Amino acid sequence: MINVGDWVRVKVNERYVYGYVDYISESENVYLRKVYTEFINSDEKYFYGYRNNLGMFEVYRIEKLDQSISDDDLNILIDIALDTNDREWFLELTKRMEGIKRNGSERSGRKAKEVSN
Repeated sequence: MINVGDWVRVKVNERYVYGYVDYISESENVYLRKVYTEFINSDEKYFYGYRNNLGMFEVYRIEKLDQSISDDDLNILIDIALDTNDREWFLELTKRMEGIKRNGSERSGRKAKEVSN
C-alpha cells in the first residue's frame, strides 16, 4: 500500500523517476514530488529543482522503495543536521540512534543468557 510520504519510483519509458508521494487523489492517482531521474542502461541522472517537480502517475505503476535506514545512513544524517544547525532534527536522529543501540544490546543480552542456561 502506498501512503503519503513514501519514497517511490516509477518507470517512464527508458528511465526511473524517484521521489516521494505528495498526494493521492480519490481516483487513486499518485502525485509524486520528483527528486531525480535515473536513465536505464546509463549512469546519467537528472535532479529536479523545486519548481515543476510534481508528476501524476497511476498507482499501479508506483513501486515503493525500502524505507529502512542503516547505522551509516543515520550517522550521515546526524552530520547533516549538525552542519545545518537543525537542533530538532539532530535530537530526533540521536534519539533514534540510541534506540537502535539499546535494542541491539538487549537482544545480545538475551542470547547470552540463553546460551549460558
